[in-house]
Amino acid sequence: MKRHFLLLLLFCSPLIVFPQITYQDVNYSNIYDFLDELANLGVIQLHSALKPYYRKYIAMKLQEALLKEDRLNKRQKKELTFYLRDYNLELKSDLTYSKEVPGFFKKKDKFGIPISPVSFLYKDSLFTFSLRPIWGIKYFISDSGSVYHRWGGAEFSGTIGKHFGFYGSLRDNHENQLLVNPEYFTQDEGASWKSSAKGGGDYSEMRGGITFAWNWGSVAIVKDHFQWGDNYNGATIFSGRTPSFPYLQLHMNPVRWFDYTYIHGWLVSQVVDSSRSWKIPTGTREYYFNKYLAASMFTFTPWTNLDLSIGNSVIYSSEYPNPAFLSPFLFFVNFTYTGNSFESVYYGNNSQLFLNISSRQIKHLHLYGSVFIDGFKWEVFTAANRHNFLSYKGGFRVSDFPFRNVSLTAEYTLTNPMTYQSAVTTLTYASNMYNLGSFLRDNSQDIYFAIGYQPVRNLHFSITYELQEHGKDVPYEQIEDPNSVPLLKGLTWRTQSIGVSAKYEFVNNAFLFLEYINRQTPVDEGFSPQSLSGTTNMLNAGFNIGF
Repeated sequence: MKRHFLLLLLFCSPLIVFPQITYQDVNYSNIYDFLDELANLGVIQLHSALKPYYRKYIAMKLQEALLKEDRLNKRQKKELTFYLRDYNLELKSDLTYSKEVPGFFKKKDKFGIPISPVSFLYKDSLFTFSLRPIWGIKYFISDSGSVYHRWGGAEFSGTIGKHFGFYGSLRDNHENQLLVNPEYFTQDEGASWKSSAKGGGDYSEMRGGITFAWNWGSVAIVKDHFQWGDNYNGATIFSGRTPSFPYLQLHMNPVRWFDYTYIHGWLVSQVVDSSRSWKIPTGTREYYFNKYLAASMFTFTPWTNLDLSIGNSVIYSSEYPNPAFLSPFLFFVNFTYTGNSFESVYYGNNSQLFLNISSRQIKHLHLYGSVFIDGFKWEVFTAANRHNFLSYKGGFRVSDFPFRNVSLTAEYTLTNPMTYQSAVTTLTYASNMYNLGSFLRDNSQDIYFAIGYQPVRNLHFSITYELQEHGKDVPYEQIEDPNSVPLLKGLTWRTQSIGVSAKYEFVNNAFLFLEYINRQTPVDEGFSPQSLSGTTNMLNAGFNIGF
């Protein structure tokens, strides 16, 4: 009877568990993949179109799985226990769990320093606080030499009372050769470089925010990354690849079958307003035109394990945030910008529409797809050699079938020419000049396959194959009919890669990883760093604590 009561309580969890929320970094792929596996097996229900998840949401999903532990195999049970060790901070009223692992100050009731995860913890009836170190290094050794990326810092999170949450992190990064810039086709997060020398550079990344939550929703003021659109190899709606930017977020989950998220973000246009820039002794202090993003996503769950999402967004430029786009429930696609600045070529708006579907109705199988629409025209369907500005993604993952602890993933992405672009430079679908959508940008396709194997707890092996192609870039302003640009003509990028990797999380949030990649890039017109161009055999190895 008690078991059935707990199950009923957890199934109603969207209505009761969200107060005191903080976000889990999307780069912690292990916990996201584990939840995905549990959902594919039908052990939990998961809304996976929007990330990051709340830490308390993750904790409740792990607790939900604990009630169905008899449906898990030996490795999955051990992983469930492993992750509960971390997320029990969101579940238990005290720090009892931190005393069950090696650490310091075990006899203290309100604080401790456990080793798994490595952290300082404090919790009482009003206040919860967690502080964790961040440090990592990754080496790339290839035929043309070696490159490394190292980073370090700290992250913290906490709650105050029943409704307030806060979190933050600071990472200082250094690369001896720049591996990321807006032109490179990479899924690494973008960087705003603050210094560079001899081909390398440094940048810092500060993220964090404050949240207020109630039983069926939350509001947040944050500076962070987010992803929209189901995927296993890069989202096409919002990829989360740009340098983090500040945004307001409203989330509502008033009933089990409906979920809504709205954001308003402050982007970086990097389009110089020369009339407001001024000279300084060492050069020019540049002033950029203001650029904003408003977006919303409605998710409906008509049947168990089937999510249907529809959303829209608008990129706009104006002197100040437009009150119309601060209204969460407007349909931005039909909104026509008006105002004193309309005649300026740097002002106006550019709207988008997107759809996403995620189905886990067949046990072991996750089917998903998304469509990004940037400027839809019905007349294109009746005209020859013309197309809409669309990006499509579709794929599937089979988990633990037919072999236990094995997964198979296949994903295909096709993006038409001129998608994500705009004739107005302040209205492109980008921030800091990094595309907000697909990492391959427009006029491209991506074919991806992966086989994953987890023989024991938190040890991941994978074999991947990927083919990427990108057609000729044509400046928007030089085309009379942008809808007629040929798809994938005049390739400027083509690469095939086969990779074998191993990753082991030996304590919570601490990793060792090793990867070998054979990469053949016969066509590359400046879309990869020098160390990755041509045909290369590359060995990647590293270690990190935190993210």
